[in-house]
Amino acid sequence: MATEKRTRRPSPVSVPRTAEFDAALATVMRTGMKKAEAVRLAVQFLASGLESAWSAGAVPDATVPQRMRVTVQRQDAPQPADQRV
Repeated sequence: MATEKRTRRPSPVSVPRTAEFDAALATVMRTGMKKAEAVRLAVQFLASGLESAWSAGAVPDATVPQRMRVTVQRQDAPQPADQRV
């Protein structure tokens, strides 16, 4: 009989909430995400930026840059159909 290997779920992360944190979370949640999804995305987003900065040699490994920026591809709103006859 095969034995099942139990995987342990990671414990939830607890973050002290401040007005600044709540405002930032509300901004991310405007996309329709739930709190956990928003926090997960924010951590992944920052981690990706840090990894990029370190691998490019922009800052020493394991340090936080003083500033980071994001480049966003423009998403134009659809133009109304031409109403001329």
